[in-house]
Amino acid sequence: MNKNSSSMRGLLQKNANNVKLIVMFLLSVAVLYIATHGAFSWEQLGLVAYLFPEMGVLALGMMLAMVSGGIDLTVVAVADLAGIVGCMFMKAVMPEGASLLVQVAVLIATVMLSLLVGALCGILSGSFIARIGIPAMVATLGASDIILGMAIGITNGSSIRGLPPILNHVVNYKLFEIIPVTALVFAVCACVVAFILYKTSLGFKIYMVGSNKVASRFSGINNTRVITLTYMISGMLSAVSGLLMCGHFNSARSDFGKSYLMPAILICVLAGVNPNGGKGKVMGLVIAVVILQTLSSGFAMFQNISDYYKNLIWGLVLIAVMIANVVSERRNSKKTNS
Repeated sequence: MNKNSSSMRGLLQKNANNVKLIVMFLLSVAVLYIATHGAFSWEQLGLVAYLFPEMGVLALGMMLAMVSGGIDLTVVAVADLAGIVGCMFMKAVMPEGASLLVQVAVLIATVMLSLLVGALCGILSGSFIARIGIPAMVATLGASDIILGMAIGITNGSSIRGLPPILNHVVNYKLFEIIPVTALVFAVCACVVAFILYKTSLGFKIYMVGSNKVASRFSGINNTRVITLTYMISGMLSAVSGLLMCGHFNSARSDFGKSYLMPAILICVLAGVNPNGGKGKVMGLVIAVVILQTLSSGFAMFQNISDYYKNLIWGLVLIAVMIANVVSERRNSKKTNS
């Protein structure tokens, strides 16, 4: 009896984060149910599926940085800059009356250029952290201001409009008139990150560096290279999110993603990513993204709750989840020691 109860207790401890995600998912569904007065519709669910990829792709980049033992506060700034550069290029290069083949070619070139911008921004942040030794929070905060300053300087603080319609058409396209392309983009990005973390030596090294930088260095891992590559990939994911935002609004601006930074961090913490590094699963993050977007959509339907309270709500949820994680870890450590 004692053996069975102890094994059941161990199983619950092992899957504590899954239980937390299930509870949060049920809570988000309850909020949406109350907000819609019990009248769910495919259009509302489709809106959730359409909106969450922008924030979700940013959260994937944030997750990589946190698993490596750092944090990437540049994700929003990189998304804005990459989107601006890509849209300016597309607007300048796309000829009037271009054929579909030419439009697709220009769009592919735009995506490649934006990914390059994101990669360079990530290398900048990673170099500050790995080569110079600046703490990740300070380094990425400073890099964010640099990158955002470049975005504002390029556009003079104004929007880039009059874009070729192909980006807007692709981002708003629905496969079989049901599945948004944005959701497919997020799925591809999640699969790529999962492959990197679970199936490549780089992923193993990211977990090792996040768990113990000293031990990883003595085991022969090049911490500088791993951290730089991690932030480079995070920058490229941010660039993808930036293009999705530009396609969604059919324009580019330096402040499109300013409200996504806190949710991106919250998603990672809710998904069970350890802020100290070394722990985090992609599937948990995918579930956390859906939960947070469902909650956001539900709160948006309450007319008495202003959008200005969203940051307050997300901040309270973030602190609550962090407290729950700390309490759970302390209990587990006490039981292990005893």
